[in-house]
Amino acid sequence: MSVRSYSFLFIMFCLPSLIFADNGIAKDWSQKYPIEKDIPGPYSYDSISQKNYKGITLNILTHEKPVMGEPTQIHAGQFEELTGAKINIKFVPFGKLYQELMWGLRKKKYDIVFGGSLWLSDIYPHLEPLPEKMLDSLQFRDIIEYYKRLSRHGDHYYLVPIDGDRHYLQYRRDLLENPEYKSEFMQKYKKEPELPGTWKDLAVIAGFFNGKKIGNGKTVFGMAEITKKDDLLFSQFIKRAAPYAKHPDVKGGFYFELKTMKPLINTPGFVEALKDFVAMRKFYPPGGDNWGLWDVIQSFGGGQTVFSDSWDDAFIQAMEPGSHIRDKVAANISPGSRKVWNRNTGKWDEFPNINYAPYIAWGWTSAVSENSPHKEAAFDFLGFFGNEANHASDLLIGRYGVNPFRNSDLDSGFWTKHAGWDKDVAVSYTQTFVRMNEIGNKVFDLRIHKAGLYMNALNVGGQSIGGSQHTAEIPRRRCKGMGKTE
Repeated sequence: MSVRSYSFLFIMFCLPSLIFADNGIAKDWSQKYPIEKDIPGPYSYDSISQKNYKGITLNILTHEKPVMGEPTQIHAGQFEELTGAKINIKFVPFGKLYQELMWGLRKKKYDIVFGGSLWLSDIYPHLEPLPEKMLDSLQFRDIIEYYKRLSRHGDHYYLVPIDGDRHYLQYRRDLLENPEYKSEFMQKYKKEPELPGTWKDLAVIAGFFNGKKIGNGKTVFGMAEITKKDDLLFSQFIKRAAPYAKHPDVKGGFYFELKTMKPLINTPGFVEALKDFVAMRKFYPPGGDNWGLWDVIQSFGGGQTVFSDSWDDAFIQAMEPGSHIRDKVAANISPGSRKVWNRNTGKWDEFPNINYAPYIAWGWTSAVSENSPHKEAAFDFLGFFGNEANHASDLLIGRYGVNPFRNSDLDSGFWTKHAGWDKDVAVSYTQTFVRMNEIGNKVFDLRIHKAGLYMNALNVGGQSIGGSQHTAEIPRRRCKGMGKTE
């Protein structure tokens, strides 16, 4: 079944799809493009088709395909057809994207750049603020408030949100709810395999399933997560450290002690998370100790692993039409911890209830260079990229890296009615995000000048997690790239 068949549009935008062309003949854009309906607005197919950008060339920097690179390429081709513009795209792997973005903006090489929102403090002097036309558009006003804040520096919005990221737990509910496995788990551990509340609970259940032959005769493994240097490893570690190191009663900083800017990376909360991370290696599929995001998407999305805790992409891949685990998965917030390091007292605090610290990971974002000679066309492209029709379609393709970031994305009814999801899956998915929004003890990405260098240090220091060294040596070697080891 085609992607278009499962594309959905939000009810509040359910307007006629027939657009009248200049010659008075009705035009249905969904007949040519993978959308369900065109939605009237300043960046709709109809509006953009009325722009004449012949003779204009836009140079774009984006991430390598498929994650973000593929939708960039697809929408660039559509924009060229609609406006007559020419678009050149440079695809760069994540490990080199920050450097290329900084260099390219300084050298006036790109009109449009795609990258991480955490880099805003470095790049905003080179960016053009968003025009009023975009700020007034319904598609911008629908953005979840904290994603808007991530796009702002000082008095201006510089980033055009195209994605909303957070990490959360994704799991094979068909396996966790299977009576045979539940009985076997009960015999071994004297309790049912409940949805894991802590990272240590998760390790137990992942270990139980790891290496099992399931109904289709295939082997299933415990966990898929990012472990590869220069491929978002830093986010995987931050998320694991959050519930141990983000004390709900200790304010002022997560990465640094704000008064002194002393790094907190070697404090016990982070170290405990590292121990968990290393211990989980035993439950990865073959090669899983050197995996990037695309590997994780394919693994959990293809039914190879029981758990993943990452971006939406693997979950959406599992729910795509034709997936053999479609409607057999579910979502929950990332595991927490009952003990949290209190850096004010220098002691562990024990909590009767689990401390959850949702990680709102940096999102893919986009911007227009202040040196672009074609700013109007550049903003029109970014507005078109994320218009309601394209956004509705892109959300359903796991490998695209386009995740919910608008309020209207979080209604389970949209997913059941227009994406064809099972109601229980849709509710678990959307309520996970609602619950994360309600928890005040969140962790966001670092938002300081040269934040990219800090994250690179985490990547470099983290390479031993995915290496072949004996696990007893990993904590010392991993912390070596982050500063003095305690």
